[in-house]
Amino acid sequence: MTVENERTTMANQQAAAPPQPKTRSDIEKEATEILRRHGLFSIPVDLVTLANREGIKVHNAKFSDENLSGLIAKRGDNVTILVNQTDVPFRKRFTIAHEIGHHFLHLLGDGDFVDTQVDLFRDSEGGEPAPKPVEVEANQFAAALLMPEELVRKAFESTQKLPELARLFNVSEEAMAIRLGRLGLA
Repeated sequence: MTVENERTTMANQQAAAPPQPKTRSDIEKEATEILRRHGLFSIPVDLVTLANREGIKVHNAKFSDENLSGLIAKRGDNVTILVNQTDVPFRKRFTIAHEIGHHFLHLLGDGDFVDTQVDLFRDSEGGEPAPKPVEVEANQFAAALLMPEELVRKAFESTQKLPELARLFNVSEEAMAIRLGRLGLA
């Protein structure tokens, strides 16, 4: 085997290796960097603009399985997110953020992630059976993207009212309550 062939083989093996699990802190930092890079570090976060700037197409879809919330598919340079057209706006936003999380954290090559309502809203701290690590990471990324820690803390100083915070960030009260808890603010 030539040195060049060996390098190519090693590069292919590295590309095929699953990504290493990321810490919550790493995920927070990555989401914040992405928002800042695109000039979208403000509330509420404009997810469709972020997706468009990353070359990701976002579409509403009617799924034959009513439990499907969304999916992301990557084929070459084409990346598409589909969200369940019947979901309420808060759920659609979380689904888009979750799928963007898969894009940045897990889709190194061609592939897809299909998420059901069961997978989408579980975290490592709840639900039976335990969710897949990639789903937990995508949920953490979605929360960090929709509700950046720095902006949540700043808004929390102004108002500690859950409904008002949820409205400011354009998320559900449930999502905001979980985020406040994870940040030690509730």
